[in-house]
This record gives sequence, C-alpha cells and structure tokens, in this order.
Amino acid sequence: MSKRFLLTPVVLGLAAASVTAEENAEGKAAYAICQACHGPDGKGVKAGAKMMAASLAGSKVVNGDPSVFALAVLKGIKQEGSTYLLPMAPLEASFADDKKLAAVLSYVRQSFGNTAAAVTPEEVAKFRAQWKDEKGPIPRAKLTELNKK
Repeated sequence: MSKRFLLTPVVLGLAAASVTAEENAEGKAAYAICQACHGPDGKGVKAGAKMMAASLAGSKVVNGDPSVFALAVLKGIKQEGSTYLLPMAPLEASFADDKKLAAVLSYVRQSFGNTAAAVTPEEVAKFRAQWKDEKGPIPRAKLTELNKK
C-alpha cells in the first residue's frame, strides 16, 4: 500500500488533505491536457497580445470551493470580453473517470503555489451529480458567485 504524504505546507494550523505519490503522478500526467492553455507553470500561455487562459497560481476558482473548480473543469468557462483568446473548453469527456478528475483537481490545488486541500474521487462523484444539469460554458461571474456561498 502506498504511503500518504502532504504535498502542501500546514496552513492556518490545519494540514491539507494528503495524496499518495501515485495520485500526484496521475494528476500531473492528466494536467497535460490543461497545460496546452495554462502552461507547465500554471501561469497561462501567452498567445500574441492575449493569454490562452488564466493563471492557476493563486486562483480563487482553484483554491476556493472544490465543487466550483470541478464545475469549471467539467463544463468549461464562457468567453467574456477580450482578456483570453478562447473560452475554456468543457473537459467532462476528457475527465470522465472520477479518479482521474480528482487527481488533476488535487494536483492543481496543490501546485503552482496553491495550498488547497486535495479532492477525493468520492467528492468528484458528488460534484458530477451536483452539476449534471448545468449547461456550460459557465460565466466567470457565476463561478465567483458560487464561490461566495
């Protein structure tokens, strides 16, 4: 059985949820899909004068309510204004397996300077049920509002 370890520092006196080395490796491998727009460092890829995607480092969506982060990944993010080159594509089909989605969410929540808790496959299953009727892509304002609840 794999030993579990913390990937993030203790925050406000509470340890973040831990993941195994295998789960971290799976999340890092799954992040390859995200890397095309968010870059290997999570800061976003520049495309001319615009960015392909927002930085994941310190992101309120990434570090906030994990169900909202799952919603963004599953359903995508609507393009509004001209900040980013394209909308975020819905990745529900790419992350159809709860274990794989949990691994990539955890990897991002614990990488690029982020210190949020890991996400379990059981939580992902609940998030899928929670958002099953949601039509995407989701407006950024809605993600912000959901994170305030």
